[in-house]
Amino acid sequence: MTSDRNEIEQFIYQVCYKPMWEKVAEYVAQHPCNLDLKFSKIKYPDAATLMDMLFEFALNTRINDDHLLFDAVVSCTIDLSAEDHRGPSFHDISQWFILSCEAVVTDQLKSFEVKEFRQYKERSRKATSEQAVSKNIVPIIQKKDLDNVATEFLTKFCPEALEQPMPIPISEIAENMGLQIIQGYRISDDFSIFGEIFFSEGTIPVQDLFKSQIKQLKVSRGTILIDTYTFWERNLGCVKNTIAHEVFHWYKHRMYAAIKQILHNKKVIACRCPTESIYPRKSTQWTDEQIMEWQANSIAPRILMPYYTFCQKVDELYSKYSYHGLSEENPILINIVNELANFYGVSKQSTLIRMIETGYKEAAGIYQYNKTNNFFSYIKPDAAFYIYATDAEFRRLIDSDLFKYVNGYFIINDVQYIQKDEAGQYFLTDFAWANLDQCALKFTWTQITHQQINNDIFHRKNKDVKLPYFDAFQNKDSIHSSEKGERYSVCYEQQNAIIDITINKESCWQAIYAIIQYLGISKAHFCELTHLGEEVYRKAKNDVPTNPSLRTIVAIALGLNLNLEITENLLKLAGHAFSKNNEHKHLKFCIIMFFQSAHSIDDANEFLKYKNLKPLGTIQRL
Repeated sequence: MTSDRNEIEQFIYQVCYKPMWEKVAEYVAQHPCNLDLKFSKIKYPDAATLMDMLFEFALNTRINDDHLLFDAVVSCTIDLSAEDHRGPSFHDISQWFILSCEAVVTDQLKSFEVKEFRQYKERSRKATSEQAVSKNIVPIIQKKDLDNVATEFLTKFCPEALEQPMPIPISEIAENMGLQIIQGYRISDDFSIFGEIFFSEGTIPVQDLFKSQIKQLKVSRGTILIDTYTFWERNLGCVKNTIAHEVFHWYKHRMYAAIKQILHNKKVIACRCPTESIYPRKSTQWTDEQIMEWQANSIAPRILMPYYTFCQKVDELYSKYSYHGLSEENPILINIVNELANFYGVSKQSTLIRMIETGYKEAAGIYQYNKTNNFFSYIKPDAAFYIYATDAEFRRLIDSDLFKYVNGYFIINDVQYIQKDEAGQYFLTDFAWANLDQCALKFTWTQITHQQINNDIFHRKNKDVKLPYFDAFQNKDSIHSSEKGERYSVCYEQQNAIIDITINKESCWQAIYAIIQYLGISKAHFCELTHLGEEVYRKAKNDVPTNPSLRTIVAIALGLNLNLEITENLLKLAGHAFSKNNEHKHLKFCIIMFFQSAHSIDDANEFLKYKNLKPLGTIQRL
C-alpha cells in the first residue's frame, strides 16, 4: 500500500466514530449552555440535541507501545430548543469540537476512550512526549534523531548499556518484550530473506536445513523467524543485527500492522533481505514500507552499538593500542575493529560504518579494503593531490566536476549519492554507503623510491614510500555512470548561469559584482565567506580599473562556491591563468577539491597550511 492512503482517518471514521458520537451527544445534551452561542438566536437553551457529526481531520497523532493517541476534529450540527412566555423556539447551530482520544490496539481494538473534550480552535496543537506518526501510522524519525531513538529503546529495555560498554543481549531483550525467536528453518529457496517478524498469528511454509521437505509452521503474533543460513552463510553478527532489526519493527511498527489488520484484514510480515536496501532519491515519494525498512536498517546497529558507550569503547581501544590515526597504522586499526566487532558481536563492516557515523573517520580508510585485489576508495587530501598532480585522466574527471570529494571519497556527483545537511555540509547518503563499489573511485598502492619522489608534490625525504595509484580501467563503470549523469548535477543550472555572467562582462570586477548580485549576497556575508576585507567588495561594486590578484579571485571562488570553469573565466578577465608552479597547482586543486563544501575556504586554508603555503584571504580566522 502506498503512502498516499490516509490510514488514521479511515481508522477513526470506521472504528472510532460511534463512541466519539456518543461522547459528543452526551456532552451537548448535558451542557447546552456551555456551547458557543454567540451566533445563535437562542442564548439560553433549555435543551440541545446532536443532529449530525462529520469527522473532519486528525491532529497530534502519536503512538506509545499499543496505545494510539490522536486528536479528532469534528463539525457538528446541534438543534437548540427553549421555551418562554412566547412559547417554544428552535434553532440549529454549527459547532466544531476537538476530542483527545486513546485507543489500545493489538491485532484488534482492545479499548477506546475519549480522554478530553473541548471546543476546537484553529491550529490547536499541544506538545507530546509520545512518538509522532504520519497519517498512515508510520513513525516520523529524522536522520538526526536516529541515535536518540536507539537511546530511547535502550533506556526502556537495557539501560545499563547506556552507562558502560557492553554487548547488547538482543535475544534476551526480545524475549522480555514477549517475542519468540525461532531458528533452524529455511525461509526461502535462494536465501533472499534473513528473517521476518509476524504481526499476526498464522501458518507459513518453511523448509528444513537441506531443503528436502516443506512443512507448515504455525506462528503466533510476535514471532521472529531467523533463516538458519543467516549464521552459516554470514556470521553471528548478522544474526544479532537481524534480531535487532525485527525487534525494532515490533517496537515502532506493530501499530501500523495492527491498523492494516483491522481496516483491511491484511496480515503484515516484516522481512529483511540480505541484499543492500535501495532507497528512492530524496525527491521521489517513498512508500510506507520503504520508510519503515530504512528506519529498522538504520537503528538496529545503533541499538547494538549505542553512541556514547560505543565511543568510550573505541577510545579505550585507541589508548590500549596507542593508535594515533596515521595511515601507516592501518594494521593497528584493523586489530581494533576486530576487537570491537568481537566485543559487540557484530560484523566488521557494521563496526566500521558505526565508527564512521560516530566521528572516527579514519575507519573509512579500511572500510573498502579488499585483500584479493588491494583496491581501496578512502583517500586523504594530500594523497589525492599527488594523484591529481601526476595523473591526467584523474585530473580530467575532477576538473570536470564529475566526482566530488566527500567524507574521504571521490563520489559520483549525483544527489542519490551526495546531499547536504542542515549546516550546508555535504555527506554521503545511505545509498552511497551501501554502494561504494559503484559510486566511488578506486585506488591502489605503488611503491616508489625516495629518488623518484617529487618533493614539490609530496613532502617525503630519504625513504621509500607507498603512494596511491589511479587505474582508469578499473574505474570504467563509475566513470561511465558519472558521465551519463553529468547534466543532472546538483547545481548545474546555477553554475551555467554564472558562467554566462563571466562570458558577457567586460571586466573581472564587473563579473564578480554581477555574481554577488545573482547570489543575493550582502557585503558582510561576502567578507565572511571569502575572508576578504570590505575594500574588495567596494572595488567590485565600483568596477575599479585595477584587476584583482589571482589569489583574491581564488578566495572569491572558494567563498562563493564557484567551479573551476567560472574561476578560470574570471582569471582570464583579470589577465591571469593558473601556471604550473607549485602554488598555482595547489590553488587550482583547492577549487576542485573543496567546491561546494560548506566551509570551502576554511577547508582549503587548512590544506594549504598543511602544504606550507600561505592561506587565502586578508582576514584570517582565529
